[in-house]
Amino acid sequence: MTINKKLLLLPLVLLLAGPAAAQQQPLALSWDEARRLAVEHNPAVKAARASMEQAGFSYQAELNAYMPKISLSNGVSKGRGDDAGSWSASVRASEDLLNLGTFSGVKTSRIARDKAEADYLSASASARQTLAGAFADLLFAQKGIEVQKKILSIRQENAKLIRLKYESGMESNGNALYTEALAENSAVAVKKAERQVATAQRALLEAIGLEGAAQVTALGDITVPVFALDEALVSQALEKSPGIVSAKKTLESAKEKTSSARYDAYPTLSASQGYSWSGASEFPGKPNWSLGLSLNLPIFSGGPTRYFNALAAAKRSLTAAEEKFKAARIALAASLRSGYDDYLSAAETALASVSLLRANEERFKEAQIKYMAGKISFIDLENVEQNFVDSDLNQLNYARTAHSRKLALEQLLGVGIEE
Repeated sequence: MTINKKLLLLPLVLLLAGPAAAQQQPLALSWDEARRLAVEHNPAVKAARASMEQAGFSYQAELNAYMPKISLSNGVSKGRGDDAGSWSASVRASEDLLNLGTFSGVKTSRIARDKAEADYLSASASARQTLAGAFADLLFAQKGIEVQKKILSIRQENAKLIRLKYESGMESNGNALYTEALAENSAVAVKKAERQVATAQRALLEAIGLEGAAQVTALGDITVPVFALDEALVSQALEKSPGIVSAKKTLESAKEKTSSARYDAYPTLSASQGYSWSGASEFPGKPNWSLGLSLNLPIFSGGPTRYFNALAAAKRSLTAAEEKFKAARIALAASLRSGYDDYLSAAETALASVSLLRANEERFKEAQIKYMAGKISFIDLENVEQNFVDSDLNQLNYARTAHSRKLALEQLLGVGIEE
C-alpha cells in the first residue's frame, strides 16, 4: 500500500515542479532536437515571430480602409421651454471612391508585413547560427576532454618511465622532474577542459532559450563539414536571402512614401448615403433620406511649403534606400565569396591535419620503442611526443574553424532555425 501511494505521488510531484524541474534533468541532444527546442523556446525567435504576426494583423486591419463606413446614432436636444425636446435617429454609410492616399496606406502596410516576414527569417538565421555555434562548441569541448585525458595518460606513463630510469641510473633527475611537471600541467589542462564543457553547456542552454543548470550532452560528430557554393547560389541569395529581401522592402516602402507625398496634392472623392428620423419621441417616425458626393481638392492644406518640402524629403529618403539596397547586395556577394574561400582553406587545413595527426601518432609509438632500446635520447623522444600532442590539439581547432566558416555562410544565405 505504501509503495502504491509513492507511485501515485511521484507524477504529482513532477507536475507541480513544472518545467524548472524538467530542465534540471540531464539532456542528451542531437542537432535536430536542439533546433526543435530552440524553435519553441528561443526568446529572440519568438519575439521576431510575434512582430511578424503583428505586421500581418496590422495589414488585415488596414484593408478595412476599402470598406464602407457605417454609423448609427440616436440623440435628443432640448431648448428653454421645450419639455418634449427633439429626438433624432440615423444610419449613415460613406465610402471613398477616389483617395490615392488610402490606397498608398494599404500598400505601405502590405510592404511592412512582407518586410516583417523577411526580418523574422533574418532573426531565425541569426538564432540558428548562434545555436549551431553553441552546439558545435559543446561537441568540440566534449572531444577536447577526451584528447586532454589521452595526453594526460601519455605523460603520466612517461613520467613513471623516466622516474624509473632515473632511479636505475639511466636518466637524469632533471628529465624526470620535467616529465612529471608535464604530467601535472596536463592534469590542469583536463580540469580546464571540464570547465570549458560546463561553459559550453550553459551557452547551449541559453541559445535554446532554457533556464537552469541542466547537464547537456551534444550528440554528433566533429568531422569536417561539407559545403558547396557556386555562382548560381550566390545569384539566388542576392534575390531571396532575408537580408536582401528586407532591404528591398525598405526600398519599396520608400518609393511608396514618395508616391504618398505626391498624393497629398491630389483630390479625393467620397460618396455618402443616410437615412434619418426626427420627431418628438425617442423613436421618431418622420423619415428623411439623403445621398451625397463630396469632392475635396487640398490647396495649401498644411501650409504653403509643406507639400514641396515633404515631397523633397521623401525623395531623399528614397535615394538613401536605393543606395543602401545596392550596398547590401554588394556586401552580401563579397561576403559569400570571401567566406567560401575562408571555408575552403579551413576545410582543407583540417583534412590535411588528420593525416599529420596519424603520422605523428605513429612516430611517437616508434620513438617510445627506440628510446627504450637506447637508440634515441630523451630530448628526441620529447620532441616527437610534443609534435603528437600539438597535432592532436590542432586538429580539433582546425575542424572547429571549418564548422564556424560553414555556419557563417549559412547565416548569410538565410538558413533558418526551422531548417
